[in-house]
Amino acid sequence: MKKIRCLAIGNSFSEDATCYFYHIAKSAGIDEVIIGNLYIGGCSLATHLRNAQNGSLAYDYQKNSKGTWVHNYNTAMEDAIKDEDWDIITMQQVSSLSGEALTYNSDLDYLIDYVNSKKTNKSAVLVWHMTWAYQSDSTHEEFTRYNKNQLTMYNAIVNAVKEKIVTNSSFDFIIPSGTAIQNARTSFMGDNLTRDGFHLTYDFGRYIAGLTWFKAITGLPVESVQFAPDNVTPRHLPMIHESVNNAIANPFEITQSKYS
Repeated sequence: MKKIRCLAIGNSFSEDATCYFYHIAKSAGIDEVIIGNLYIGGCSLATHLRNAQNGSLAYDYQKNSKGTWVHNYNTAMEDAIKDEDWDIITMQQVSSLSGEALTYNSDLDYLIDYVNSKKTNKSAVLVWHMTWAYQSDSTHEEFTRYNKNQLTMYNAIVNAVKEKIVTNSSFDFIIPSGTAIQNARTSFMGDNLTRDGFHLTYDFGRYIAGLTWFKAITGLPVESVQFAPDNVTPRHLPMIHESVNNAIANPFEITQSKYS
């Protein structure tokens, strides 16, 4: 693969997942990498749709095409979609509602139609980003939706995606970040992959999610990636690779790590 141009319509969870994507892909031999993130913290599908319909200058359009993230504040969704001939455009639900299947509703249908009508590369595919459950001791106020239970939340996310996304022909594939994180939680890392109970740690958490995006998008082996952030050492890599590979192979179930 010579080129990846990927835009995430997301929030802080897509910011976490795409943080290292440029360096991951370049280090694996991809010639041109352009990664964008339409960011509003805590942004739901309903809010994305409202912003799209109103042409709201509401986004921090984050873009990395040369190894550094550039922030373009007060950007409209349409402008970001038309900024590049994106090959891949990802969507996701806000984390608190990610396990609420009823919220994967007409908002999503209308957003799909909107994106397809604005994309400049008519061959661009839509992809779903399946996010992660909160840390078991998370104090996030919305964790009560899932009885403050990590596995309850994880299973709810999986079930919502299976019911509403797998059956939706608009999406080409799913990026199972949530399963990769859950797999890694069964390893010696334990339940220590978030920095505040829900956002991923700047090193291991974001790297695992980034590798999951890389593997899902390119199909290339994660073992070919030469880049790793600080604190991630060679002794950690087998567990990380295992977690990602198992998530791609079995995106809707937790695979117990050998490195426990």
